Amino acid sequence: MADEEAADLMRGSFSLFGVFGAPLMLAGLSLTGLVGALLADGLWDWIGTALLAAALLVVAWARVRRRR
Repeated sequence: MADEEAADLMRGSFSLFGVFGAPLMLAGLSLTGLVGALLADGLWDWIGTALLAAALLVVAWARVRRRR
C-alpha cells in the first residue's frame, strides 16, 4: 500500500483538493471548536473541546502512520 502511495506521489496524480483537503478540514474543525467554545457555554464547551482534540488526534495519527 505504501508503495502505491509513493508511486502516485511520484506521478503527480494528486489534485488540489487531494493535497489541501485534509488540512482545510482540520482548520475548519479547529476554528469551529475555538469559536464555539469562546462564544457559548455548557454544551459548546464540550463540543469545542472534542473538535480541538479530534484535530490533534488526527495529526498525531498521521505522524505515527508516516513513520511506519
